[in-house]
Amino acid sequence: MKRELKFINVVLILAALVVIGEMRAQGPPASNAAYVYINTATTTIVRGNAGFLDGVTINGGTAGVVTLYDIGSAGCSGTPASGKFAVIETIGSTSPVSLSYNLQTKNGICVVTAAATDVTVTYN
Repeated sequence: MKRELKFINVVLILAALVVIGEMRAQGPPASNAAYVYINTATTTIVRGNAGFLDGVTINGGTAGVVTLYDIGSAGCSGTPASGKFAVIETIGSTSPVSLSYNLQTKNGICVVTAAATDVTVTYN
């Protein structure tokens, strides 16, 4: 009986370690983040395939709208037809504002800036 309980405890501990490992694997990357700097009215492919959006920093520039899309590089031109997940209206202030997203995209990261807004997008 004691031997069976020890075996069950070992199995449960191993199962818990596997679950914790899987949860950590799905979380945000700890390092190797990259960034894209945008300061014109344009459509920018930040990441052409699935990835992780860490955040968006509005550094200043011209007031306007910054729109984020979860779409691959092939669909990131002009104003993409689908995949919109965030619209940020900026006021053109000189004080930087950082927005933390910490989310995984399925297809890619595409950013459309409607004005010469000074934006930094961090991703992995």
